[in-house]
Amino acid sequence: MSALASTSRTLFRGALAQATRRQPSRALATAPETQTTTAVEEERPEVRESAATYQAPLPGSAVLPDRFKAPAKLPGQDLVGGLPGADAYARPVISSGPRRVRSYDPYKLHVFSTRNNTILTLSAVRRPTHPALTRSRGPEQDEHEVAVGWVSAGSAGFKGAQRSTYDAGVEVTLQMVKRIREMINPPVLPGGRRPKTMGPAPTEIELVFKGFGAGREAVFRTLMTGDCDVVRSLIRRVTDATPIPVPGTRPRKRRM
Repeated sequence: MSALASTSRTLFRGALAQATRRQPSRALATAPETQTTTAVEEERPEVRESAATYQAPLPGSAVLPDRFKAPAKLPGQDLVGGLPGADAYARPVISSGPRRVRSYDPYKLHVFSTRNNTILTLSAVRRPTHPALTRSRGPEQDEHEVAVGWVSAGSAGFKGAQRSTYDAGVEVTLQMVKRIREMINPPVLPGGRRPKTMGPAPTEIELVFKGFGAGREAVFRTLMTGDCDVVRSLIRRVTDATPIPVPGTRPRKRRM
């Protein structure tokens, strides 16, 4: 009798404990949802609407919500146009007229000095205009030179052995510099006329030396003086084209 009473008492306590455990979850499921609002949301309805539409991004997501994105720039909208004084920074409208092409007229000044004479030759570098005349060896191989003027010690007034002196080289250089300066800035003759020059004004000059005469040093030192500043500023390249003898094959045995 006592064992049956204890068993029933144990089952009753277990059922009572299980019923009390289920009661809070049932109360929470049936409890009505309450919505709380703050004082700021009551005064500003737009804050409440934005809070209701806001969706938090997923963890690790790189996409920003719409409320944090900057407004998109409309097509043709200028950010500087709305600022005060923006007209001073506006770009000027450039007319689509014919473009002015800068001329390119290179020249070569050849200095040929021997033990008997000094000759200076100014030649214009020309390139073939027709495609059929161009070669495939590079632009430097396609160029050809046209002599436009020359000065020698004999034309400068030196005769005989005086043509190989240092003074003859200086005078030849000064006369050539004078001609080049007339090409750059032609003098005005009486009546407003200008003399005919050797060619268009040079944009750059290549100085080419050939030979080891006394005139070689005279030309170089004269170009370094102040009277030749205009021509010296146009020199872009100095080349030594003096041929150097090299040993070749052994000649045949001479007949006796």
